[in-house]
Amino acid sequence: MPRPFLPAMMSVVMAALLGLAAPGARAGETIEQVLLRSQAQRLAERGPALNPSPESVQNLRTSFERLKALAPQLADVELVLVGGDLYAESLFGRRAVAVSPAVGELPERERLLMLAHELGHQALDHWNALAGLYHQHVPAAVRRELTDPVAGVLGQEGSALSWRHEFEADAWGYRLARPLELGVEDAVGLLLRQGLMIDSPTHPGTRRRLLQLRMLENELTGQPVPEQFRLMQVSWRGDGAGSGR
Repeated sequence: MPRPFLPAMMSVVMAALLGLAAPGARAGETIEQVLLRSQAQRLAERGPALNPSPESVQNLRTSFERLKALAPQLADVELVLVGGDLYAESLFGRRAVAVSPAVGELPERERLLMLAHELGHQALDHWNALAGLYHQHVPAAVRRELTDPVAGVLGQEGSALSWRHEFEADAWGYRLARPLELGVEDAVGLLLRQGLMIDSPTHPGTRRRLLQLRMLENELTGQPVPEQFRLMQVSWRGDGAGSGR
């Protein structure tokens, strides 16, 4: 996982949205089939969690259950342990979140935020929304002759929707986990673990994400939102995506 909160499947979705050949794409596949097969391949490459620290695994399970207890609609979401480095991903087609034991080694509040973000993707049904966007433009199989003519609009709308989903999952997860005595400073610690990230087609940069959480914290505590925050805010529609601002 290149950075926390980055669902690796997003790259596969965006490849399809942009009209590119998905990894190992097969003739006649639907976008759902591409996503499911690519997901299975990627998880297989990570492999199982070999000899994980019992303490890390217990940390993960405890944090996961604490969060689910705050959101009854997520009672059936499973925790799936996988191998490799720091990694968490809401799975497509499953009520599950895949997590590496390395997440269990994070400070508890950062771990809660990371898991809450992925649970947000589940609660808000983001993967089906992305697949639905694709079907609006290409209802048939994933083929270049169908995706090329609409690649521009699909890329723009897909990027905007991806940004929206990341902001939504950040906000949903923060609201869920906040009663567990954490705050924006914990999000700062988590998001800065991989350095200051700039905007990308699928994710707003670190500054934007932290700005939203600071604004949300002010709103939740009844504090005025500083005018400079409002002036800096860029909407989830993707204005300036990729600019690095």
